[in-house]
Amino acid sequence: MATSDPRFPTTSWTLVRKVQMGGEVEARKAMGEICRQYWYPIYAFTRRYGFPAAEAEDVTQDFFSALIARETIQAAREEKGRLRSFILNMLREMIANRLRHRSAAKRGGGVMILSLDQFKAEERYACEPAEIDDPAKLFDRAWAERLLVEATGRLREDFVKADNLAEFEHLCEFLPLGDNATPYAEVSRKSGIAESALRLQIHRMRKRFAKHIEAEIAQTVADPEEQKAELAYLLEVMGR
Repeated sequence: MATSDPRFPTTSWTLVRKVQMGGEVEARKAMGEICRQYWYPIYAFTRRYGFPAAEAEDVTQDFFSALIARETIQAAREEKGRLRSFILNMLREMIANRLRHRSAAKRGGGVMILSLDQFKAEERYACEPAEIDDPAKLFDRAWAERLLVEATGRLREDFVKADNLAEFEHLCEFLPLGDNATPYAEVSRKSGIAESALRLQIHRMRKRFAKHIEAEIAQTVADPEEQKAELAYLLEVMGR
């Protein structure tokens, strides 16, 4: 079952429930957050599928238009499993339909749901590993990276609330998205604390980070056993 932790009120299945059952303003806000969370995995999938940048933008816009206009998201059910899989399956079906009717497709797609220019979509896509040739794998990698970014942000908020942002900035390179490049001995010397104490700080920080990751995943997968599998898959995708 998804966590009821109030620190995670705006992620994935919680957002879907708000779209399905919330008031108009709440539902619109939740839908916007779903767009924010999934726009890049969808764009990356579409680009790696073979669409040029401009058409990939159209596909991404059309996906969210369909999600809203056809009320497709009303069919999503938490007990059915992973929200990631629901979105990916819907995207595949939409692309298949687009290719069947490609000659009738019009540039622009009508309604602009979000501006990909503000996210520098193609700039980001250009940095993706060329060796990942499967669009679904690139989708999953983008999805996993988003979860890590979200969890890192939550952890940073913890340090800010504890009035200890300097410690976070000092140690964040040892998180999964950090480069982990500085030897512990050097960090110990610069910070003026014993290396054993430093290692303990990093260990505690990583444990707190892991809790945030687990909470993020719990918002996208209903079954506890599937949550464990999803966590293992996330680490595999990111090579951790």
